[in-house]
Formats: sequence, structure tokens, C-alpha cells
Amino acid sequence: MNARRQMCLLLGGMSLVLLAACNEDGTMAQSAGSAPMGQVAANGTAREVCTDEVVETPKEVKDEKQVLGTVAGAVVGGAVGHELGGSGKSQDAATVAGAIAGGYAGNRVQNSVQENATEKTTQRVCRTVYD
Repeated sequence: MNARRQMCLLLGGMSLVLLAACNEDGTMAQSAGSAPMGQVAANGTAREVCTDEVVETPKEVKDEKQVLGTVAGAVVGGAVGHELGGSGKSQDAATVAGAIAGGYAGNRVQNSVQENATEKTTQRVCRTVYD
């Protein structure tokens, strides 16, 4: 067996061990300040009830200044302006105007997409109940 294959098998095995260690079955969970599971508190036996809740959060913005949208819009706008501008100085002016308008439009589109981008995650929420 070659060294690359051995390394892949080793990393895969370590990944499985780490994933097994992260198992959240709730058997060892305990809230701070509550009676340990199975012990009787002042008003009954304490146990922990866990539920999975879907939480929607805003996605992290990777391009805060919308540079990609601005550049892409300017390139497309300039190309369209160049094609529609006729010939000579009017074509040059149309190319510049198309690039400016396209850059602005691309910036606004990317801004809108970034503001509305969310991701859903599942979080485990646990609370102590007394029987």
C-alpha cells in the first residue's frame, strides 16, 4: 500500500473517531445550576429534555463592498453599450455609459442578494424539567 493511501485511511479513521466523539445524544448533558440527572431536587426528579430547533441567521458577507457585482456589471454594461453605440465617438460614449450604468446595477444587485441571504441551521436546545 502506498504512502498516500495509508495517509488517506489514517485521516479517514481519525475523522470517524472525531465524529463519534461529537455525538449529541443528550445522555451527558446538564444545565449549569440544576440538579444532576437522576438525582431528586427539591420538587422532584430532574431530567433534561432536548429538542432540535431550526434557526435562520444572516449569511456571512464575503464581499462587503460588492466589488464582484460592480466589476461584472461594468463589463456587461460596457459590452452592451459598445454593441448598441453605433460607430466612432458615439460608440465610445455608449461603452463608457454602459459600463457606468452596468457597474451601478451590478453593485445594487449584489447588495440586494447579500442582504437577503440567510442560512438555516439546527441547534439543540435543552432545558431541565422536574417530574
